[in-house]
Amino acid sequence: MINNEYIEPIGNHTELNPKLWDGDRLKSSVRGALMRIAEDFLEFVDVPVEVLDVVLAGGNANINYSEYSDIDLHIIADYSKINCDREAAELFDTKRLLYKRDHTVEVFGIPVELYIEDHKTPAVSARYSVLEESWIKRPPSRVPAYDKAEVKRMVDIWHKIIKTAIMSGDLKICRQALSLLRSYRKKGLKTAEGEFSVPNLVYKSLRNDHTIEGITTLINLLHDRRLSLI
Repeated sequence: MINNEYIEPIGNHTELNPKLWDGDRLKSSVRGALMRIAEDFLEFVDVPVEVLDVVLAGGNANINYSEYSDIDLHIIADYSKINCDREAAELFDTKRLLYKRDHTVEVFGIPVELYIEDHKTPAVSARYSVLEESWIKRPPSRVPAYDKAEVKRMVDIWHKIIKTAIMSGDLKICRQALSLLRSYRKKGLKTAEGEFSVPNLVYKSLRNDHTIEGITTLINLLHDRRLSLI
């Protein structure tokens, strides 16, 4: 299902989320919970990983958090030192999705999204080291101005693209649409505007209104049907 009602991609606050932060320092109870969650995820992954850092990133490390913002918890590693029989990024993404399917982990009602990230490709957003209890990259003091009209225009275009893909009922077309959207977002993240670029904000709006969830669910369904004998 495509929700054509525009939902703001980010919030606009003057302070970090008070559920998680005391001023600009992560609450000790939150830090303890996140460290336990990271340890549990690493046990689930069951691949030897030398942890370089555990980092909180995304909206809840920033003043642009909203009711839709997860806690993005990144376990930082050196992929080149990881020995496994699959490509590290693919393996860790699969494990992340399996963990998310099997476990509902929250901190004060906020879902925790886990990643194992190569140290060479850090998140572009503000970042706080949970391990060291210090900022790696501080958030801005205010949310930068962005072209809201352009974000709305592009959200409308992507609604039409994804709706067309869904209506086709074709697995290849749906996968291509989602891949194009992800590539569009990545290009925006590489620009000077980074997380506040139009492509990234478009992606966040489509995530907030469940458009991405809708096409991802359909892709999984079509994939299962293709493999099944009825």
